Amino acid sequence: MGKKIPQLVKWTVGLLLVILFIILLFNKFSLSVVISFSLSLLDHPLWLLIMIVGYTASFLLRGWCWQLLVDHQIKFRVYMSGIFYSLFFNHLLPFKGGEAVRMGVLAQEQQGKWGTAIQSVVLLRIVDLFWLGLFAIVGAALIRINVHLHFLIGSVFALVALGLLVILFLKKSKFRSFTRSQLLILRDLMTSPYFPVVLVLSCASWIAEGVVVFGVARLTETTFTYLNAMWVTALSVGAGVFQLAPGGFATYESVMSFSLNQIGFGWEEALSIALVTHAFKYLYSFAAGLVAYYLYPLQFRKLKTFLKKKGETS
Repeated sequence: MGKKIPQLVKWTVGLLLVILFIILLFNKFSLSVVISFSLSLLDHPLWLLIMIVGYTASFLLRGWCWQLLVDHQIKFRVYMSGIFYSLFFNHLLPFKGGEAVRMGVLAQEQQGKWGTAIQSVVLLRIVDLFWLGLFAIVGAALIRINVHLHFLIGSVFALVALGLLVILFLKKSKFRSFTRSQLLILRDLMTSPYFPVVLVLSCASWIAEGVVVFGVARLTETTFTYLNAMWVTALSVGAGVFQLAPGGFATYESVMSFSLNQIGFGWEEALSIALVTHAFKYLYSFAAGLVAYYLYPLQFRKLKTFLKKKGETS
């Protein structure tokens, strides 16, 4: 029961966002506007370069976070390849399949020891969601988007209730001993002396990622600020927890279009910005996959063996 409820919530919200995207596509999509945005971006190569550098910096910071949290002795290229593999496969597979590949890269480097690989990725994803949630709430307040107190209180209670259900499920689960060992690893990671640094670097990584939305949106609206870009990024990327398609397609566009519309863009422009921004991230993810393979050629047969032993820890 505890496992079915989160899945039900994910599917319900995810399907609603897909439906919203379909409605926007049929009513607000303009190929000419999308082409105009794309050509404008190509006409500003400096901004395109800034977007690439900023987006790359965000991943370099996340790789550094992972290295600080796990093991300095493992080369930085291993962590970066894991993150780039994750980015590539998340844009190739549905349901965040890239996270398993990311864990597999580290587990492969540690001779198949999955405990730290799993929990370090889980912890870093929790930290990511914390910052995205904080940016979304604070950004909404600063931009003067009306955020009802009742909604915030309800969201907190819903998250607490969901957490309690998951904990109850795990306590009654036949995997209780495995769960306990995983929680111990998670505790050790959180008490690491580097964890405060990881929090700061994670925050910086999301600030750096905001440059992608900023670079595209400012082509048409010079009053669009970086604070606006951070708020839009937080909502759009955070909505990835509900993704049903590779790369969060449809989910990403729906949430970004909505958030841009709240700032003042028309629906047609908002949808076009979302499509161009996401196209940039898709192209980047494919390039990242090639870089990952160059840095750390993935042994697919060995990784498949590790995936079958995912629950084993040492």
